[in-house]
Amino acid sequence: MTGRVAVIAGVGDGIGAASALALAADGADLVLGARDEDRLERVAERVRSLGRSVRTVRTDITDSVQARRLVDTAVEAFGRLDAVVNVAASSGPPAPVEHFDAETFRRSFEVNVIGTLQVSSAAVPHLRATGGGAIVQISALSAHTRLPTLADYTASKSALVTASLTLANEVGRDGIRVNVVVPGYTAGEGLDRYLDAQAERRGITRAEVDAQILRSSALRRFPDPSDMAEAVLYLASERSRAVTGQLLHVNAGEWVP
Repeated sequence: MTGRVAVIAGVGDGIGAASALALAADGADLVLGARDEDRLERVAERVRSLGRSVRTVRTDITDSVQARRLVDTAVEAFGRLDAVVNVAASSGPPAPVEHFDAETFRRSFEVNVIGTLQVSSAAVPHLRATGGGAIVQISALSAHTRLPTLADYTASKSALVTASLTLANEVGRDGIRVNVVVPGYTAGEGLDRYLDAQAERRGITRAEVDAQILRSSALRRFPDPSDMAEAVLYLASERSRAVTGQLLHVNAGEWVP
């Protein structure tokens, strides 16, 4: 990624931060977007410690003006754009579809589909002007396994995959690659909250919940954000120059198609 410029939308403490550090360590200069300015600056400082240049833009990707400003900042600051990584996501509290809540679904689709596609759409002209590049989306394994009580999240991530693969067909002639990283259970605060809630709901210990899940994992471990970041780096870089319209599953063998 030396000499390349990447935008990352949704820089939290997990996959977004890990992806930023992986890209920076490989030589990229970055533009980071998120709603939380403190998190943005924490990650930016770590990027600078790797000797790379970075800009931060407080961004709500559901606002089309903010989404476009995030992408435009890369060209304004660095003169080019080579890759976009969309990590930002939203999910409501776990609930069965029987208790359908329109507002929860609407929010998940606004962030996970509409917001992500607003960033992607804004990036296409800049990537085309550079001569090609990469868009990397983050989906979720639950979109394939249909994990109960997460319908708002899984439905929106499924929609994102469909739209992203369509985009890959549309922009391939311009040398723009569009691919999707599909994480399984990924270690971090979000997974801890979800598994703690599962343990409480089922009346068992958290250790028992973990053990039940890991028994179905070929590698018997939860991947962590750095594992996702390596997949992001591959798809954002010229290492994947002949790869587009693909889903890259990173789940430690939790699910094998």
